[in-house]
Amino acid sequence: MGYAIFTARKLMLTNRVNQLNARIMQLCQQQQTLANNAANMERSMASMKTLFSNIGNVFQMGMTMQQNTMMAALTQKMQSTNGNFNDPSIQSGLQGMLGTYLSGGANFFSTGLGMSLQLMNQSMETINQTKMQQIKDMENQIELQRKSLETQLAAAQKELEAVEKQEEKEIERSAPKFA
Repeated sequence: MGYAIFTARKLMLTNRVNQLNARIMQLCQQQQTLANNAANMERSMASMKTLFSNIGNVFQMGMTMQQNTMMAALTQKMQSTNGNFNDPSIQSGLQGMLGTYLSGGANFFSTGLGMSLQLMNQSMETINQTKMQQIKDMENQIELQRKSLETQLAAAQKELEAVEKQEEKEIERSAPKFA
């Protein structure tokens, strides 16, 4: 009769150990998936930063080229009028160049379009950082669950070992002894 009780308890503990191992494996898989998502998000954040930087650089180069073209045209006009600053076209060109520099046009990021580009970049970074924090929080929760399950698993395995030892002792005790 004792042997049947030990066998039933042993089967129940073996089932519990297997369930705990399966749950731990699921949690490890979830952690791996979250880590992959975090890596993909990091890559997308880096490419987004590069994209915004490239857009800004293209506009900055365009503005510089436009300013250089205006300066070359103004210089050519000055040479054709022999340095006469009283010419209305030269005065308007100088005022245009001066207005561009005074309004911050020498730097694309100080213009309205440049500022909106920077604002978009900052908002994307904020959103991505929030998502990354959520992923890290989820990873921490999973890690805590996994550690709890590993503790339960260790206890169940020790109990299983104890039941197996008791089962062996019961078998030895119930075996017929021949003198």
